[in-house]
Formats: sequence, C-alpha cells, structure tokens
Amino acid sequence: LLSFQRMSTGSYECLCKKVGYEVSGEPAMSCYCHCNHCQIYGADAAKLIVFPPDQFKYTKGESELIKYEHTPNKFRYTCKTCGSFIHNVLPNGLYVCGIGGMKFTGKTIQPTMHIFYAERTTDSKDDLPKHDGWPA
Repeated sequence: LLSFQRMSTGSYECLCKKVGYEVSGEPAMSCYCHCNHCQIYGADAAKLIVFPPDQFKYTKGESELIKYEHTPNKFRYTCKTCGSFIHNVLPNGLYVCGIGGMKFTGKTIQPTMHIFYAERTTDSKDDLPKHDGWPA
C-alpha cells in the first residue's frame, strides 16, 4: 500500500522562474522511480512525490508550459523557455512532481519506496520496499 508522510507546503520554480507551483498536505506517494522514462530524462532513479489535483496549484506561468503526451493519457509538462521539468499528470489525474528543487515549509519529504525497480540500472542498498511497477 501507499505510504504517507505529512508536510505543510512545498513550492517550486523552474530555472528561468517563469513557472511556479505549490503543493500542500500529504502526498499520495513519495518514491524513487526507476522507470525507463525517468532514466531517459536523466536520472538513474528520480525522486518523486505524487499529489491529487486539489493539493496542487500553479502560482505563475501556466501559459508558459509545453504539454507532451508521452504515453496514452499521461502528460509531461515542461517550461517552454528554459525546458525545466515541471510535473507529469497520470491517467488517474494525480500530479507527479520532482523532489529536487522543491522548497519545503515544514518537514522535507523523502522517498518511502522504489517503483519500477525491475527496470533499475543500479541496485539500491536501502531497506525501502521495492516494487516492480506501481504499488498495489
């Protein structure tokens, strides 16, 4: 099952500072993702947090986004000026945000599991649960 960690607020701005957002409340999931897409976008394993739409809010620059459908009904959003990853939206509507670059008020969120571990390029030597796909 999904693990939860409480936080108050997290905020993010892209490199050029044209796009920003805030997240609040408990994330639906926090994880290291080892999927092929995260590896293509430059990570051995991406540190991600996942939020329902009502806990995500743009603070600026929503018109500055490029929306790319990289698998059916899964969208990746990037800044059209600097190319920074902003977030993904999954087919179920959840927002997937990177932990890196996020500024937290309250407790910083850390991954509580690994997902798509079967696709990993290196082994992780922690005691976190390791799932071959999405957790049940």
